[in-house]
Order: sequence, then C-alpha cells, then structure tokens
Amino acid sequence: MTIEDQFADVVRRVVREELAALHGGQDLELLTADDVAKLLKYPDRHSVYKLKREGKLKSVSLGDKTLRFSQAEVRRFIEECGS
Repeated sequence: MTIEDQFADVVRRVVREELAALHGGQDLELLTADDVAKLLKYPDRHSVYKLKREGKLKSVSLGDKTLRFSQAEVRRFIEECGS
C-alpha cells in the first residue's frame, strides 16, 4: 500500500467519524457517484452530478473534485423523488 493510499484511508476514516458525530453516532457509508448511479439504475455518474447541481442530492466534498454521498442521503432521495 502506497503512502497516498494510506493517507486516503485515514481521510476517509476521519470524514466518516465526523459525519457519524454530526448524525447522532450513526456510522455513515460514503458512496461514490458511480455507486449512487448503480443504486439508482442510472446509466452513469454524470446523472448523479446533475442531481447534485440541481440541489436534489446532497454530497460531501473530500477535496478538489472529490465528492461522496451518504447512504442516508441516497435513501432520502429515493423516498422523496423515486429513482
């Protein structure tokens, strides 16, 4: 494992812990746009980014050009808007 991979793992763990603290201790799984597209049965991640731009789906920024979506947010979107 490279130092970059180790650093990325630490960042993901810290972000997950911070999000859990903000959401009452729930451990939140962070999903990539590709993961969300698969869950919503969309053809590609660009549709997910469009939802984010339109304010229909909230994301967490992990830095420049790195977005993640919580499973809870995806469930909320599905319940409110359908997939």
